[in-house]
Amino acid sequence: MHNEISDEILNAYIDNELDTAERARLLERLTADTTLGGRACELWQLKQMLRGAYPLPHEKSALAGRRFAPPRWTQALAASLLLLLGAASGWLVHERVESQGVSMRQLDAIRHDGGRVVLHLFSDEPARMEAALRMAEQLAQAQDQAGKPLRVEFVANGPGLHLLRVGGSPYADRVAHLKQYSNLRLVACHEAMQRLQDRGLDVTLLPSVEIAPSAEGELAARLTQGWRYIQA
Repeated sequence: MHNEISDEILNAYIDNELDTAERARLLERLTADTTLGGRACELWQLKQMLRGAYPLPHEKSALAGRRFAPPRWTQALAASLLLLLGAASGWLVHERVESQGVSMRQLDAIRHDGGRVVLHLFSDEPARMEAALRMAEQLAQAQDQAGKPLRVEFVANGPGLHLLRVGGSPYADRVAHLKQYSNLRLVACHEAMQRLQDRGLDVTLLPSVEIAPSAEGELAARLTQGWRYIQA
């Protein structure tokens, strides 16, 4: 049964580039077919290991002069996929969607690791968008161990990109409010933008939103540099 789903579709899911309807249909298959779910995880891990061994040109320049450590970020990103699968099948939905923000345990871990954190949004569900904005504000207002503001990067891809789109964001005013924090960067995935444009959607980003070639490459670079990862 799982052979009916191509690796191309699974890779699009892994990159969080399926639209809401496509994602919902595939999630039903992944949660009903453990073999297919295992194949998705294998593709994810293989992709990350290949990217670690053969980074793209823009990633080579970003990582130049630094020792690359594939096992660390490979495990972190593979874990994030498992969390996504778990949330889709009902394991983590309430914990993640109804969360009141970043916990003290998470903040302590961020401070301990150098006061740098990347917040990742890949969903256009209103509850997750609101949670992501709430966490972004909380993190931007927090301080590191030296009493300085944390360094925060908010990366959006897949359906989560709509949060940062002109005419597509239901929270444009709240996104604009984030501009007051000089320690917070808003980053959109170019690959996700291109995918929306290929579907005929206009993709104009809200002011102050920067563009990364890919969310995957951006996350890999930050995790390699020792940043903490939080999934909205």
